[in-house]
Parts: sequence; C-alpha cells; structure tokens
Amino acid sequence: MKKIVIVLPKLNAGGTERTCVELANFLVRQEIEVTILLMYKKEHFYTLDDRVHLIEPIDLRTKYGRFLYLPFLFRFLNTTLRKIQPDTVFCLGYILFGLIASYKLNSRIVISGRSSPYRVRFPGNFLANKAYKLGHQIYKNRVNGIIAQTNEAKKVYQTNYNCPIIVIPNFLREIKKYPTNPREKIIITVGRCVSEKGQHSLIEAFSKLEDKTWKLQIIGDGPLRNELKKQAVKLDCAERVEFLGFQKEVDFYLSKAQIFALTSVIEGYPNALIEGMAHGLAPISFDCNAGPSDIIENGVNGFLIPLDDITSFVDKLTVLVTNDALRTTFQNEALKVLKNNELNTIAKRYQDFLFANTN
Repeated sequence: MKKIVIVLPKLNAGGTERTCVELANFLVRQEIEVTILLMYKKEHFYTLDDRVHLIEPIDLRTKYGRFLYLPFLFRFLNTTLRKIQPDTVFCLGYILFGLIASYKLNSRIVISGRSSPYRVRFPGNFLANKAYKLGHQIYKNRVNGIIAQTNEAKKVYQTNYNCPIIVIPNFLREIKKYPTNPREKIIITVGRCVSEKGQHSLIEAFSKLEDKTWKLQIIGDGPLRNELKKQAVKLDCAERVEFLGFQKEVDFYLSKAQIFALTSVIEGYPNALIEGMAHGLAPISFDCNAGPSDIIENGVNGFLIPLDDITSFVDKLTVLVTNDALRTTFQNEALKVLKNNELNTIAKRYQDFLFANTN
C-alpha cells in the first residue's frame, strides 16, 4: 500500500487546511495510507475520514515560546517521518520546516505554495527574509516536484527550482445548494478583514455606484473589521453594507447574491472566488498576482480589473448591476467551474503527480 504524509502547520479553518483534508479523504478512498502531520496543536475545523491518521505534537510552544520551540518541533517531525517511511512527503504551508524535517529521508518530496509566489514571508524583517530564502536555497535540491496553483506561480518556481513542476488548480469543496429564486440585489465578498484582501477598495467602489438599491455583504472577520465599518460610515453607505463576520454556512449567503467581488492585492488561487462562481455569481476581480487571471476570462465569464484601479472597478461594477443580460451571461459561464474544478478530477491529478516515479 502506498503511503503519504501531508505536513502542514495546523488544521483550523483556512483554504490550505481544507485542501489538505479534501485531498486526504480522497486518497484514503483510493486505498492509500494517509497521515497528516501537524506542527502545532490547535483546534480542528474540518472533518477527516476515520481512515486518515492524524499526528500532532504536544503543546510545547506555549511553554517554550515561538523560537525555543523550534528544536522540539524539528525533532518531532523528523522522528515521525522516519518512523512512517512514506513513499511521498507533501509539504503544505511552512514548507521550509517540512524540507528541514525530511532531511536524509528516502521519500519523494513534493511542495506546494498556497499563497502568491510574490508574497514576502516576513514583511518588514529583512534578516528573517534573507534567512528564509537561504534555507530554501540550501534545501531546494531535496524537492522532487512542485504543484503550482497558477501559471504565474509556475514561472516563478522555474527560476528557482530544477525539478518537475505542474499546474493544478484548487478543487471545489462540496457546494451546498439552497433555493436561488429570486436572487437579491446583493454584491458579496468572502475573506478575512486584512489589508491584503483589499475590502477598503470594494467599499469605496460600492459607495460610488449610482444605483443605491444594491447591498454589499462582507463575510469574514479580522483586525480591520472596525476600520472598514468606519469607512462605510464615512462614505455614507453604511446602511447598505452588511458585515456578517465569520460564517460556517457561506453557501447560504452566496446562493442569495448575484455578484461576487474580489479586491485582493495578492492571492494564491482564491477558493472564495471559485466558490462564488459555483453558485452562479457574476465575478468581478482585481487582476492581482496571482490567481484571478487563471479563473476569469475577462469579458467572457466576468471582469478582470487592473490592480487598484478604482475608477475602472466602479465602471465595470456599474455595468454588472445595470445590464441584466450580461450579468446573466457571466453567471451561466461562471458555473463551468463546477466541471473545471471538480474534486475527483483535480484530486486524481494530485495523486498521479504525488506518486510519480515511486515504486
């Protein structure tokens, strides 16, 4: 029986964590022995198949602190990997930690960055970033394969790694269906209230719409939520902007809306965007690095707007709210992600690459 260990930091709510769980559940159905190896002991959010092995450390980070904990972490990871001796180690998140921990392990090592390839690991910390990059240079020859989420990410990886690289988009989670008629005049976005998600740009653009019958719903929580609320008040649109916070039943809200808006300044492969499209929402997004351009074909199934171009965003958003025929066309085209990003198809591509050249 083939064996794989998926290494990632924790198993709380998040796109990387959901990818890990969905993939693990798929692989055990293919009679592959799957172990998820965590770096930190945190609350679990997603449901694992009972056949998936889950291994996590005891909570020593609270006792020793962030940096003193690292020697214990590397020893725990390396000891566990050597005990299992998997055919493949798949590193998702904190990739450098996984590479160090798999040193001298006779396994195929596959990595997959889940954010933009241009993201700075330690913003504002020059020395930490230099050390992080140096670590990747030291261990890069240990990488046997890379799964890139986007074509842009593949280009960046090709400048740093000399190993097979494949582009595999994210798969869709199971979409829960709700009655969709009639849909309401709602523009919706999903994401944490942090600077990189750019909700401030969306609120600004929304406030400039001449049609005041539409509402904007923001699903997600985070440190900038109160600041965004103040912005909505300042722009005199607070009564039409709903801050819904974190929601487990995101599909309920997506099923009522008509337009999905994404104003991120940086992305990997935005799950929220394909989930909105899977509900038949007409998408409009900044063309940030990277992800949206691999999903939206401008003018065919949605609008791609130059990054931070608020004027163009307002113009195209106005077209979407006023042109019923075009909005319907985009909504119908958007539904094709249900086929293009179907779980079993995408997961099978993961499986084939993860176990390539393993006996």
